[in-house]
Amino acid sequence: MIHRLPDPARRILRAGAGLLPALLPLLLFAADPAPAPRLPPDPIEGCWTGTVSSPQGTTAELGLEFIRAADGTLTLIFRLNFPEMFTYGVTFGIPVEVAGSDDYRITPAFDLRLHRRGNQLAGTLGPGRLPVALRRGGTFAPKPPTRLQHLPPAPRWCHELGAPTWAPPVAEGGVIYVGTEKGTLHAVRARDGATQWIWSGPNRIDGAALITPDRVLFLDGKADLVCLDRSRGTLLWRTPLHEATVAGKPAPDDNPTFNHRCPTPLLLDGVLYTGSGDGGLYAVQASDGTVLWRQEARAPIFGTVARQEPDTLVFGTMDGSVVLLDRRTRRETRHLHTGGGVVTTPLLAGGNLIVGSRDYEIHAFQTSDGADAWRYSYWFSWVESSPIQRDGVMYIGASDYRRITALDPANGRVHWSTEVGGMNWGTPLVTDRRVFTGTVNQNIPGTAIRHTAGLIALDRASGTVLWQLVLPPAAEGGFAGFAGSLALAGDLVIAAGFDGGLYAFPAGE
Repeated sequence: MIHRLPDPARRILRAGAGLLPALLPLLLFAADPAPAPRLPPDPIEGCWTGTVSSPQGTTAELGLEFIRAADGTLTLIFRLNFPEMFTYGVTFGIPVEVAGSDDYRITPAFDLRLHRRGNQLAGTLGPGRLPVALRRGGTFAPKPPTRLQHLPPAPRWCHELGAPTWAPPVAEGGVIYVGTEKGTLHAVRARDGATQWIWSGPNRIDGAALITPDRVLFLDGKADLVCLDRSRGTLLWRTPLHEATVAGKPAPDDNPTFNHRCPTPLLLDGVLYTGSGDGGLYAVQASDGTVLWRQEARAPIFGTVARQEPDTLVFGTMDGSVVLLDRRTRRETRHLHTGGGVVTTPLLAGGNLIVGSRDYEIHAFQTSDGADAWRYSYWFSWVESSPIQRDGVMYIGASDYRRITALDPANGRVHWSTEVGGMNWGTPLVTDRRVFTGTVNQNIPGTAIRHTAGLIALDRASGTVLWQLVLPPAAEGGFAGFAGSLALAGDLVIAAGFDGGLYAFPAGE
């Protein structure tokens, strides 16, 4: 059942432009092959079914059908059936490489490597080398019917921002602060949605602001660190944090992470710490914006810096690194590695340092020595949600994996994992009894995995769906829903969307 909000929620605007990255593993484009000519068969042709196994000890149903391409050559393409990833008999026009006698590869999107022995196929999937075991024959599971969920409560108020936003709202002292694609930063009264002030800048604002007793600080789309007076919204100072000579080019007009990740400054002892797309970690004097130092990180930083007591900064980079840096001496105390870009904020919990990576896995490193503690696979979905811990439980969202999962941060054991219908890139909002997240729909023709835009509320103890708001899909080529984390303002859940609306829903505690 579809529950539509009053305007402006009906006006789903196009958000984000440009071509998708060629290797984006989660947006795979289907091709409908024409009947192939009669050619000598390859031994791998036909249908294969079986399982793929994860490092957390679970297995998922996997099916592959290898078929000839429509161009009259010996090229093989394939159909994929992967119900755990909401993929049901989708044909991909990606060539299957014949790597040797009975050896086959499908790269780069899947990194699937297979060896045939008679009627058995064995190999690995993805950067995590997840074990695959298939047998010839079998059938693909059909797509299940869509489930209807409970209707959401009506919003308490809706405030028009005047432009779409990827930025998470921040609630502090009865006021909501949120930026937009248009470069405006809005201060909105939490109790009724009334405007306090609006500041307009030259660049888009995609990240969450840092709120201090008298200031509002944020990094804009050109990596300028901006400081506003909190009471009036006037500009106090602006400091560029992009060294074009080091990066080899000016800051790009569009954030190159696909979903506009942007760090929030970390404030410690009067100094702001934040990364930049130029591959540097900056320390900036909070009082006047003076750059104190820049530490070369060797890869762009789009996630927020975390702190490990007493003086260690922890951050991820787009080359898959997780860096621990002493902020006093600027010495790297540890350099850890994942298999993909890290745009999430590291979490220190359960004796482990936990990060999500674009190698499709959550990595937990022991804080004592950096050794692997546990891993949790998202199969072939980026891990874009930064985790949060409450009362010894870690909560984390997903991209194409379309779930919120509650885990034990000490050992990775799952308490519950609930399908939420769409990509949820933000950090889950956890209250005493509930967990909330916004979800995103992308309307890209041919996308293999479908998503639903909206909001969803779960029971914190069990993960049961309590209510779900479903929004209309995006205009072609665009996005709909809520990309950023949600905020809690008293008894209100605050969400900012692609339709340019800022909404307040009852938290229902």
